[in-house]
Amino acid sequence: MAEAFAIIGLASALLQFIEFGTKVIRRLRQLEEQTVESTACFRGVRNRFPLMLDLVKKIMLQMEAGLVSDKSKEIMYPVVQNCISQAQELDKLFTRTLPRPNDNSWVRGKKAIYGVWSESEIERIDAEMKSNFELLVHAGTFQINNRSDGSSSISLAPTFTLSPTVHVTLAHQESQPPQLPWEEIEKQARATRAIFMVPFARDANFLGRQDILKTVSETFQERHFVALFGLGGIGKSQIAIEYCYLFRDAHPSAQVFWIYGADPLHFEKGYQEIARKARIPGWDDQKTDKLKLVQDWLQEENVTDWLMVIDNADDATMFYGTRPTGPHGNQNNSKSFARFLPQCPHGRVLVTTRDRRLGERLSHRQRIIQITPLSAEESKDLLRSKISEENWSEDGALKLVEYLSSLPLAITQAAAFISENSVTVSEYLETLVNNESDLKELLSEHLEDSRRDWSSENSVIRTWKLSFEQISKESPRAAEVLSLLAVLDYHGAPRSLLRKTDETETGFRTALGVLQAFSLITATRGQSAICKMHRLVALSTQKWLELRGTLKYWQYQGLDILIRTFPGPGQQNFREFTNMLALMPHTQLVLGYQFSSTDELLMCAKLLISTALFDLSSARYPQAFEKCERSLKIRETLLPSNHPETLESAQTLGEALLHRGELRAAKIMLQRAIVGRETALGPLNIDTLESLSDMTITLLELNDLESAEKTGRRALEGREQVLGLDHPDYLVSLNIMAILHQLKGDYECALELTERVLRDREKLLSYECPDTLMTLNNLARLKYQMGDLDSANQMLDRVLAGEEMLLAGNGYDIQVSLSNKAAVLVAQERFQDAESILRDVLRMRESALGPSHPSTLFSIESLANVLEKNGGSEAATSLRKRIIEVGNRGQWFAEIGALLRAGLLFD
Repeated sequence: MAEAFAIIGLASALLQFIEFGTKVIRRLRQLEEQTVESTACFRGVRNRFPLMLDLVKKIMLQMEAGLVSDKSKEIMYPVVQNCISQAQELDKLFTRTLPRPNDNSWVRGKKAIYGVWSESEIERIDAEMKSNFELLVHAGTFQINNRSDGSSSISLAPTFTLSPTVHVTLAHQESQPPQLPWEEIEKQARATRAIFMVPFARDANFLGRQDILKTVSETFQERHFVALFGLGGIGKSQIAIEYCYLFRDAHPSAQVFWIYGADPLHFEKGYQEIARKARIPGWDDQKTDKLKLVQDWLQEENVTDWLMVIDNADDATMFYGTRPTGPHGNQNNSKSFARFLPQCPHGRVLVTTRDRRLGERLSHRQRIIQITPLSAEESKDLLRSKISEENWSEDGALKLVEYLSSLPLAITQAAAFISENSVTVSEYLETLVNNESDLKELLSEHLEDSRRDWSSENSVIRTWKLSFEQISKESPRAAEVLSLLAVLDYHGAPRSLLRKTDETETGFRTALGVLQAFSLITATRGQSAICKMHRLVALSTQKWLELRGTLKYWQYQGLDILIRTFPGPGQQNFREFTNMLALMPHTQLVLGYQFSSTDELLMCAKLLISTALFDLSSARYPQAFEKCERSLKIRETLLPSNHPETLESAQTLGEALLHRGELRAAKIMLQRAIVGRETALGPLNIDTLESLSDMTITLLELNDLESAEKTGRRALEGREQVLGLDHPDYLVSLNIMAILHQLKGDYECALELTERVLRDREKLLSYECPDTLMTLNNLARLKYQMGDLDSANQMLDRVLAGEEMLLAGNGYDIQVSLSNKAAVLVAQERFQDAESILRDVLRMRESALGPSHPSTLFSIESLANVLEKNGGSEAATSLRKRIIEVGNRGQWFAEIGALLRAGLLFD
């Protein structure tokens, strides 16, 4: 058992040593920089660790290649564990020895004396590391080569298992080898951390395309951007995958990255993953622009050589943006992702695209590589590599690949069908040809290509239709999963969406296995497992469902599942955020389908409200407003005006208007909800009280404190009577009353109420809750108003730390808390820090609300005031010109909510 554990744990131990070894090298450099002359005992470990890291890297490469025996692994495991222990001990010694910038002279002297005392311990560690090094060389059958310059290097022995016939030669030198320069040490350390971020295994049956691979390699010698273009399914991605592995073989220390470039979400996610895996400083900071962070990092001279693949880069507007159509045109699509592609002498970018024009632009108008169908011989070899001899027919194979237009994806799909169903190539071809008449309308515009004729485009769909029909016969459940996945977002659907509630795990896995056997889907593992489908497969499946007359049925099923899965009003909380975020692409797709029946439309209205509430919590106010309007229109058409569902849509639309800053329109809509709910549901119904609460917030924003106090007390007393003092909704009303007293200038009463709400929320909801942080922000603002700047500053630091951890993006709450932080810094005359924060807030509001929104203009004026106080009169004047261009200050300032001006947050 211990031997088995050692074999399994060796890879983890090697990675752990690399981490500690790299840290030791960094601390050694710090020691050299901070001392005039490094102690002699440190020089041994200084040279030992780079060589040790190089050895560990080679061991890992041989393990990946399967060239290290289990016996060698068993021997190496305790040795590596000992190396880790020595590295940890050495790190502790550095901590005691290295002076800090704020250490006084006595402490620095003490550490210097301790460094002398520790020499014997460091020498012991160095000797033990030397012994461990030799043991690893023996166990892994490596050998040390003496160079002519007196230094040492590691090379691989010709055999890779222990045996009496293996002779390992170790070079023993009487004196220390020459000290390596730090640049060389850093280069070796980086080489041990090479990232290979290709999400696909190497295809052992990859055939042909050697001319393309050679052309790619030769082109990269001339320039750093290469694009492959061709029809979907032609094999661009497969060529890119194979090139990644060839590149790694030729450059073991180089980094290899894979980015899915079909849409902004997945493109940014790919860059985030690079930042995370490379541990680039700032990778875990939500405010850091990961696109810029990764681009700058890859362009640094000290980063090792790298290759980046941008796969499925088909959307030109995504990479180069679109121009607004008018003076007030939408600026949201103007972002250019092309400018975040790194450019440097030590990097290469390989792009796959269906759009030749986009490929040329991304390659800086250089010649790009067109991927054409396989030759007849290559196509036949590909087919033969994937099916058994008993199903083979030489004559039939040539006809089949010709009929399939020699498209690799079509050939692979055909081979899967032939193998799974034990039919011959000729039988498959006969079936394909005989079904031609009922497949003519399968041509999809998504497959159009001016360089190909109608029949060649139709080949892929014909192949897939046969697979679909066969799956529906042999595994109806697999066909159901396929059909449902086709109407959802094919990039990745959570298993929870696809699996029936009463379905066994075995039954579900069996259905997925059938689809994977036909290469129609890919399924990941783990708690966050998802199922993915190729875009062409999804489109072809939809066409297949349309021919069967079941497309509408499955679209309805998708809608029904999302309604039951997506949290609705009163069910959403920050703990469900990740789940809701994963479901949003599916809801967006399904809500775009054309439904016609009353039940279907009402279901859409319900899902629209649920997703609109999530948009509001994510500061996506335009999207929320649009969904609320659409939901209300549906319900007003199909239901009475006083129906609870109609009033729910009116209520949510009022909330959206409130968040958009359209306060008078929000007041009208919320008043409609209050009147309707009081009549239909009663004055003490919890929905009625919710409308009263939101109306109170709106009145506070309008600075109508007298009216706000009346509605606020009605909501507070009603919730106390119906829900009790310990209910979260009661605390919402109590928090609103605290805000009211703060706006009235009654700070003592506001302080008492706010502290009470904070205590109760920490007890009821926990400290790590957005509502608790909201209350703490308001308390900090109150402390600021009362002149207690230190307390306000400390509280706001806690608020911002919590908001960055719990809340997504740069929402309203974070904007307000940052503005409050800036106000405190101004009061402390820390103008530069305040300016930096206010610029961040301005960028957030320009992005979320637009450059001319009153809240954005308010941020501009706040920033101008700070610049003026700090002596930047010209910059302040320039900013105020932007405000003047919009219009009268009194007009737009009146549209800013009183709570925003006061820096207060509401539930």
